[in-house]
Amino acid sequence: MGMRVGSSGSMGASQSASISNWQQNQQNFKALSSALQSGDLAAAQKAFSSMSSSSTSGSSNSNSPLSQLGQALQNGDLKGAQTAMQAMQSRHHHHGGQAATPAASATPASSSPTLGTVVNTTA
Repeated sequence: MGMRVGSSGSMGASQSASISNWQQNQQNFKALSSALQSGDLAAAQKAFSSMSSSSTSGSSNSNSPLSQLGQALQNGDLKGAQTAMQAMQSRHHHHGGQAATPAASATPASSSPTLGTVVNTTA
């Protein structure tokens, strides 16, 4: 029984698109966070809309902080959106979102599974 572990020297198109989407979402999330901190509801709504349109997977859990944030922004509830953002950020920090492995310190800690190393097993 043999096992081969490795990763390709070049990324596939779907991985490049995933990285691009992740980077765009990071920028949109930073803009959203900044807009909420400054109390700019219109900019927060715009950033959230951009973030939602570039995301490939929506949140189906209406009780998630992201869904609550979207609902608050949709309703024009700046305070509710700020509260939801704080909940998201505290949850992110609680789960160790800032941790990075030494070998992959330039990569996001919460990277998509499609960005990881490919493991092939053969019998």
